[in-house]
Amino acid sequence: MQAILYWLKERFRDAWLWPLNLVRDFPARSGRLVVTLFIGGQAVLRLPLFIWQAVRQQTVAAQSRQWARQAGGWLHLLLVQLFDLVGGPEICQFVMHLGMHTSPLTAAEYTAVQPIFGPNNLRYQDVRVAQGGILNLVFRYNGGLAFATWYTVHIPLVTNGGRNGRQNLPLLVHELTHLFQYHHVGSRYLGEAIYYLVTTQRNCYQYGGASGLKSCWQQGTMFRQFNREQQAQIIQDYFVKTQEGQDVSAYLPYLVQMQQRKL
Repeated sequence: MQAILYWLKERFRDAWLWPLNLVRDFPARSGRLVVTLFIGGQAVLRLPLFIWQAVRQQTVAAQSRQWARQAGGWLHLLLVQLFDLVGGPEICQFVMHLGMHTSPLTAAEYTAVQPIFGPNNLRYQDVRVAQGGILNLVFRYNGGLAFATWYTVHIPLVTNGGRNGRQNLPLLVHELTHLFQYHHVGSRYLGEAIYYLVTTQRNCYQYGGASGLKSCWQQGTMFRQFNREQQAQIIQDYFVKTQEGQDVSAYLPYLVQMQQRKL
């Protein structure tokens, strides 16, 4: 009976988040949409000039491919930002949570991750860790790969020596970085992460380690220039090295940029 009451409490909470976030996230979500519409309008106005230049330089084919990629990226932003504006993430989370067990961060988890993401950069009370239920089937087919959707971290119940389970704090940090991305840039993070996972056959986590970060920093590479999975892996590795007392000087500039929301 207690488990049923807890499940109902969590579902009422999920339902309440939809109208709540429609209001409190409206300024950020509508602001992102306005910027995207403005950029699209500028592109349309400049299109005749670009076409004229491409014809003169005989680069129509190459320019057309570039325009198609840019238009595809812009359309992706438009769709996900409209999705966010109407509360799509909250609706999807409510439906998804119907078939799984959810729980908030524990006190120990909060204590471990709060110094990384900052006290006010995440709504820690809204974070949910989902396990069991329909996720057992999902993890059977995705090789036990943990993943994050909006404000939910999905972690296997049955683990490989603790490697993929909730007790793996570095893994939790990795997935919370995706929640951080969502909180500050919206649902675009999810499409961008999936794109790199698919196009690189899951080889999108590599960033070159500490030496690679030092080189990138010297070349002026910003945190936002790494793909979404690289960003999460950088923060995960920073956490691991901190726990092990290793040198993290190469990671600190990028940690600061993440905390400054430069995504």
